[in-house]
Amino acid sequence: MLFRSVNDLARVLKRMHPDKNLSIAVNVAPGLAFRGERKDLEEMAGNLVDNACKWAQAHITVEAAAMDGGRFSLRVGDDGPGLQPEERSRAMERGERLDESVPGSGLGLAIVRDIAKLYGGNFTLDESPLGGLEARLELPRAQ
Repeated sequence: MLFRSVNDLARVLKRMHPDKNLSIAVNVAPGLAFRGERKDLEEMAGNLVDNACKWAQAHITVEAAAMDGGRFSLRVGDDGPGLQPEERSRAMERGERLDESVPGSGLGLAIVRDIAKLYGGNFTLDESPLGGLEARLELPRAQ
């Protein structure tokens, strides 16, 4: 189930960033499941939640809901500084780091994009309702 995977990831990543005292709210529709390899979903979700943990000031939301056409959306939002619209596509390029003040390799978002494409999914970055960045995946769901 998607809830268990996402909830476990959120709990582990929150512990990996103890200095920030983050609040991670997880809201996943009951019974929602990914039609694909669990490790691929965990890789994508893990990269997105880890990025949110790095940049958030205090709050992160992780939400997943069913969509029409046998798909679901997974949205990870934070209250960090966000990215300008022109920076969002650059941030998804392999090895691209827009700010070197936070540890990272510049590979995480590119990996998310590439795995999502393998499943016929979509990956976008936008402004979060919390004020920072929102990463949104659209992936096939198990029926």
